[in-house]
Amino acid sequence: MTQDQQAAGVANNVLALMQQAYQFQQTINQVALQWTNLSAATLLSNFNTAPLLASGALGTADGSPNTAHPIDTRTAPGSELNAAVSEANLASMMTALQGFANAMGGTAVSANGAVPQLVALALTL
Repeated sequence: MTQDQQAAGVANNVLALMQQAYQFQQTINQVALQWTNLSAATLLSNFNTAPLLASGALGTADGSPNTAHPIDTRTAPGSELNAAVSEANLASMMTALQGFANAMGGTAVSANGAVPQLVALALTL
């Protein structure tokens, strides 16, 4: 394969990535609208929570919801979640995703140093 052919292949990959990024932006915007319309952060902050033990298991349920603790997936409505994650982390993830969508829309966004940790968290759930 010649270098010209390789360059054309890379150019095609760039085009495909931009198309995927646009589709991702549209999906984020749709979820962000649902997040806002449902007041999801407020609803999630009222879900039962429990501390995460060193073993990775959920501990004894909190007496009242603690947004820094993972939502308790052992009881409803938290049992509807795919993974035990805190409302605070979910809200931060939503903010990070909105930053991506805003950047794709041409809006300047500030750096978000929490994104690598949030991605790592999402990948471990």
